[in-house]
Amino acid sequence: MEKGDITCPKCGAGFRRITLSSLTGEAGEFRCTVCDHVLEIFDGSRAVIYRLTVAPSRIVA
Repeated sequence: MEKGDITCPKCGAGFRRITLSSLTGEAGEFRCTVCDHVLEIFDGSRAVIYRLTVAPSRIVA
């Protein structure tokens, strides 16, 4: 298991990113849950989980 943090460059929202190398995931992409900006595209070789940890100071439309 790997833990890390990622910040959306568009709105500033912060996410905790957890990678589970022992499980396979699904290919796809992760979009910011606040502004819908694409933050990562993955191939599904590992399971990746995100959790919003820092809300932006204001919502960007």
